[in-house]
Amino acid sequence: MKHTKMLLFLFSCYFVSLGTGCSILAPQKDDSKFYTFCTYGSPKKISDSSDTRPVIVNLTVGEVPSYADCPYIVTMPNHDRLTLSKTARWAEPLQDACTRALTHKISELMCDHVIVIPSAYAKGNTFFCDFLLSIGISDFICDESEKKVVLDCTWSLFHYAFRRQVLVHKYASLTPYDGDSYEDIVTAMELALCELAQDIAAKIEQIRPEADSVE
Repeated sequence: MKHTKMLLFLFSCYFVSLGTGCSILAPQKDDSKFYTFCTYGSPKKISDSSDTRPVIVNLTVGEVPSYADCPYIVTMPNHDRLTLSKTARWAEPLQDACTRALTHKISELMCDHVIVIPSAYAKGNTFFCDFLLSIGISDFICDESEKKVVLDCTWSLFHYAFRRQVLVHKYASLTPYDGDSYEDIVTAMELALCELAQDIAAKIEQIRPEADSVE
């Protein structure tokens, strides 16, 4: 009798362990959603009023803030705490997404008389470029308490032929948004980049004759 009870107990433990093992080894559902920047609206283009050759700009976006350099989207629910989403993820590194979005938006704004080439494509061969456009992002996050996206950066233009910095500009913006979803947040972040691109494009247009004078 004792042996029978012992066998029953051992069989019970065995089947319980099998059930536990199956639940652990079974594939878990992944609820992740992936986001990236696309084309936001149609920014107003700067008219091309000259027949001069196009200016070639080499674009470099520096490292994004360390708190945002991760696969998951980070937000700020209040001014002293950050939240890392468990399901909302970037489809590409945020630095690459910013580079791609700014390249597209500045090129679109400047029509065909300014050609923007990301540094990854230039691969160090900058002898054919007129300017180096460097963008250092110090803050880029959604402030949920204020319902605004914070973008703080410094960007500069270096003239390759003259071997000097021709412009250094500090830029900061607060872009409001509606809604509570990550779609709303990512759209607002893209709009913030679009406004930065407009600021850069306007100032490049102001100094473009300087590049045209280079033989």
